[in-house]
Amino acid sequence: MKLSVDNLRVNYHNVAALKGISFEVPDGAFVTLIGSNGAGKSTTLRAISGLVKPGSGEIRLDDQRIDTIGADRILKLGIAHVPEGRRIFKDLTVEENLRLGAYIYRDTDRIESDLKEIFRRFPRLQERREQHARTLSGGEQQMLSIGRALMARPKILLLDEPSLGLAPIIVQEIGGILREINAQGVTVILVEQNADLALQLADHGYVLETGVISMEDEARRLANNEHVKKAYLGI
Repeated sequence: MKLSVDNLRVNYHNVAALKGISFEVPDGAFVTLIGSNGAGKSTTLRAISGLVKPGSGEIRLDDQRIDTIGADRILKLGIAHVPEGRRIFKDLTVEENLRLGAYIYRDTDRIESDLKEIFRRFPRLQERREQHARTLSGGEQQMLSIGRALMARPKILLLDEPSLGLAPIIVQEIGGILREINAQGVTVILVEQNADLALQLADHGYVLETGVISMEDEARRLANNEHVKKAYLGI
């Protein structure tokens, strides 16, 4: 499924967060949005998943316009959002959190099969399936947040700052998981403050600066761009 964003504008209290951005994400791609805080990266994801309504512009999934429908219908169309800060249900168990990710389905056999697949992908979650989510480490909570989103069987996975606050070894582990998810055919759109990690993982990248796309290219080419090196990679 191809995602198309056309001249998207979003305002917060009369302040322009996005100033008419346009881009396309082909089926099966791994795309990253990089930029400084306040550039509009998270707002872009929230607009795609229906959590904020654009002031103007269009978002399309194949030929269907989705910026005019609710977040629940967008999820049913195959777009799942892993928000910044994980936002898991800390007083529920790991398994209860995961099952909530499949709330749009009623097929018990399908849910059980998907749960087994999540536990295969995240063995630590299986070990802790009966623990309350608040007892997990930061890395385990991030795995739970990703796993919960995968329970909806998304065709497009939106991730907002999945490496935030995590130890480098956990960041690398989650990066490997994201590569595996993408290799299995899921389109990934990654927002990351860690631009070096993001450009290592993605195929294509966009640089957002104060609500506009200032650059786009293959991720490896962006990683070698002098402006990107100085501004975002600390080189």
